[in-house]
Amino acid sequence: MASFLRFTLMRPLPPLGDSARATRLFACSVVALAACAGAETSAPTLDAQRTLAALQLESSAALPTSLNERAHDSNVSWIPPIDANELRLLVPAQVIDVRDTVRAGQSVPIIVNTIGENGCWQSDGGSLTQRGDSAFIAAFDRHSGAQVCTMLWTDRLVHSFTTVFPKAGVGVIRVNGRRIKDAKPAYSLPVTAERTVVVIP
Repeated sequence: MASFLRFTLMRPLPPLGDSARATRLFACSVVALAACAGAETSAPTLDAQRTLAALQLESSAALPTSLNERAHDSNVSWIPPIDANELRLLVPAQVIDVRDTVRAGQSVPIIVNTIGENGCWQSDGGSLTQRGDSAFIAAFDRHSGAQVCTMLWTDRLVHSFTTVFPKAGVGVIRVNGRRIKDAKPAYSLPVTAERTVVVIP
């Protein structure tokens, strides 16, 4: 169930800008790479309302300390790195939800949680490609197309994946997504979240 972070009055949602279109091109490149490199899971065709999911949200107002601390969770690293002084950056509580220790050759469930910047966004699948000890994920969200949306944030747009790490060692999970800004729909930058797991025989 989605966890909601803020509620205000309904207002029109501005159209997506050029930067958002650039992000969709980045998303297409990610999917194309996945298709060439290995098996692909649940990757519907992109359209005007479907885009690479948001993993970070810059708030226009200061956030509570408990939310700021999420951005510096030691279980997840970010590319580019998050500055220690950033006080208005929201990331999901568990952007990559997976067991710390998994077994080689067995199915590993992975949940990626992304951000819906208003009530018109919902999760819309994604792609996973396994190459050796690394799993590459691109998660996608979809806008309903409505012109009026409740300004209701959530960090629980859930995307479910399954993979297999072939041998013992350290497994790496990388999720490609976007960094967005509150009330600035044209702002969109590519970011990657990374988490490692211990793979036992």
